[in-house]
Formats: sequence, structure tokens, C-alpha cells
Amino acid sequence: MSLLPTPFPREVFELALRVSPSFAALCDAVSRDDEFLRTTLAGVIKTDEFTRRIWDIYERCGAQEGRHRMELGVLRSDYMLDEPSGLPLQVEVNTVSTSFMALSTRVGEMHRHTISRAGLVSHYAPRAAHDGSDDDDTAGDDDAAVHDDDFALWPNLPLNRALESAADTLAAGWRAMGEDDASILFVVQPHERNVFDQRLIAQRLWEAHGVRCVRATLKEIDQLATVDSVTKRLRLGNVPCSVVYYRAGYAPTDYPGEEEWRARELLERSGAVKSPSAAMHLAGCKKIQQALAQPGALERFVKDAGEMAEMRKVFAGLYAMDGAAAADAVRLGLGDPRGYVLKPQREGGGNNLYGDELTAALRTYDPDASPGEPGDLSAYILMQRIFPPANRTLCLRRGELAELETLSELGVYGGYLRVGETVVLNEVGGHLLRTKAATSDEGGVAAGYAVLDSPLLY
Repeated sequence: MSLLPTPFPREVFELALRVSPSFAALCDAVSRDDEFLRTTLAGVIKTDEFTRRIWDIYERCGAQEGRHRMELGVLRSDYMLDEPSGLPLQVEVNTVSTSFMALSTRVGEMHRHTISRAGLVSHYAPRAAHDGSDDDDTAGDDDAAVHDDDFALWPNLPLNRALESAADTLAAGWRAMGEDDASILFVVQPHERNVFDQRLIAQRLWEAHGVRCVRATLKEIDQLATVDSVTKRLRLGNVPCSVVYYRAGYAPTDYPGEEEWRARELLERSGAVKSPSAAMHLAGCKKIQQALAQPGALERFVKDAGEMAEMRKVFAGLYAMDGAAAADAVRLGLGDPRGYVLKPQREGGGNNLYGDELTAALRTYDPDASPGEPGDLSAYILMQRIFPPANRTLCLRRGELAELETLSELGVYGGYLRVGETVVLNEVGGHLLRTKAATSDEGGVAAGYAVLDSPLLY
């Protein structure tokens, strides 16, 4: 984590918050458009085995006709401030296994505590003008102790309600299911290191909503879970579960054997609402992101011209690596290797190709190669590289303090619930700032590249 918040432009922060619910609705709309999914992912399905396996589950479970009538999402749209344009350019939209809602909230609270205890309120968080009332015991002293009810007076340290939003969104899905005896099933990785980020959500679900949670790996689900052949009710052992919340299952390493794939399909076939469904998982693919950025694509899903204009402000340059456009994308990348990144259909950090690795991959391109053959690059997209401004940050990792030149990435969480044709919930669900050494290309916290941070708006 960082020991103090990192400067971030207020207008950029507010634009990212404004457009993120639009992207949540867009992901759901894409997930419901079988033709768009099928056409856009055709090349990826042939070349990327992991995406193909998720697609196969989607199809075997009935595609659109077999889907649950609800879609539940704890989403995160990630942005980096592009210094040349001054805009928050979108890195990706995460529809599966978004993390750090709880810990990002705690880090923001820690920053407020540290600032107030160190007497730095006037430096880091000058408060709004005092209203003149006599009952404010901190009046006239910007560095006085700051209480919980004073936090709203800190206009440049935005409150982060990501933890509450994640739990409240899952609880909304649980209530919509109407099964009072059911639990929420957290699908987790074996030997989970990020367990406290998950446990805090479960604690909030119990304390605020009276909802019980159970945890299981995909392998344990294969061994213990059953689905009633008539009612489709899901049980983990004797525990009925009405909501499935994925905190695993987003990467090939989560499926070391067929047991895990059987479990994923069992969950998809069940009558529990999934966060996310297989279709919503597919809607978060990098190839989908690239296709939506093309001229005319948004019009298929978004009807409001003003909303589309705001969404397009945050599109980075995205280029297809399949079809007739691939040769032009290869030329772009080879012409300026520092200005682009080659991205596969992966989540979790540590998968992208930059610089020499990007050049080496692009040089293998063969326009005559069939999907999946050497020289075919259709499993990737090419993306404009974003160049954010640098800051100086005090970072704490494994108990060691370091002052680093850093870059930051803003994540905006969303809580989303659709029941039938009605969108019951679509709201901003807090934020995450991840800060990394300026020398690092990757940005994942769990993957070891970044620290958790919070924004100091200016």
C-alpha cells in the first residue's frame, strides 16, 4: 500500500465515475446479443482455448435461451490518465472476479487516519468553508482530530464505499432470488492469498443484511455441489445457494483439470444467479472491447447521443489482430513499439507484451496463417499505450518502505442488477487507485506489480 494518497485530477476522476454505469449497462447489453458475441469472438474462440471453453459452456447451457433471467455484476472499469490528452483512457472493463473493494476502502480510511493523526489535514485535505455554527469543535483548526462525520468536509479525499457497495449489490441479487434460507457461494482459489478482501465482504453481508456466505474452490464444488433436476436449485453439500459470486475462474490456471470445468458448467446450469454469467464473462473479453471502440459499434447498444459522446471520450486506440485490419495493426505496432501494447484475452496482470516482446510477436505475423497456426495473432488485440503523469509515492511492500517514481491506474466499481427486462441497480460502487513503479509495465497488485492507493483530488 501507499502511505499517503496520490494526486489525481478531479475532472478526470469525475468523468470516469460518470461513464462507468454506462459501461456496466453496455456489458450486459453485449452479453445478451448472441450474434454480436458470436461474430466478434469467432477468431478468438478458434485460437484461445480458455475463451473457447467458456464459450462452450455458454452454448451447452442453452446460450441466450438457457440464461438466468437475472444478471448480477460487481464490475470494475479501469482507466489511466493520458497526459497528452488529459483524459482517463479506458484500460479494460472487468466483468469477472473484480478485487480489492474491501482493501481499497480500508486503505482510504487509513490515509484519512494518518493525515489527521500526523497533523497534515491543512496540507492534504483542506476542508470546505466552515458554516459558522458553534457546535463544531474543530472550527478554526485545520489540523485538529478528524472524526467520521467530518470526512464529508474533505472535498479532495473522496469517500470510498466500494466495500459496502460490493456487499449491498450481492445482497440485492440474493433478495431478488427470494430464497431466505439460501447462502451466497463465494468461488475462490485454493490457498487464497487475497482472503481478507473477500472475508470483509462476507462480514458486511452478514452484519448489514443477515446473509450467510460459504466458500469453495471449483474442485470442491465438483465434489460437493448438486443441482436439483427439477427445480435447478444449487446446493453445496446441504447448504442451498441462490447466488454464485466468482472470485476465481478468470484465468486458465484456475482450471488445472476437468473437475474445475465440470464445476463451472454445473454452476452455469444451476438456478442460482451468477456474478457473472458465462455470457457476461465473455462480454469482458479484450476482443469485445476492441470491437466496441470501432466507428458505429456503440450505436448498436447505446441510443443516447450524449451518453455515447461521453463514452467515446475514454476510448483508447484499439486495433484488431484478425481479418483484413490485422496487417495495418502490425505495421502500426512495428512502426512505434513503445507506443502500443499487445494484449491477450486474459485477466489478472502479467500477460501483456511490450517493447521487444511486442516486436518479436508482431514479426511472426503471417497474413495467410489460419486461426491457431503459427503466424496468426487473432488471440490478441493491439492497444494504444497510455502515458500517465508520474508522481513520488511512499510505498510499503512486505514491511519495506520505498520512495518511488510512480504511475497510477484508477478503477471505478459498479453494482449492477437486471431482473428480467428491468435494470434494478446500476450505480457507481466506489473506486480503486493502484500505483506502480514508473519502470513497471504491468499493474496488478496481487500479481506483485503495484500497491493499493487512494486519490487526492486537485
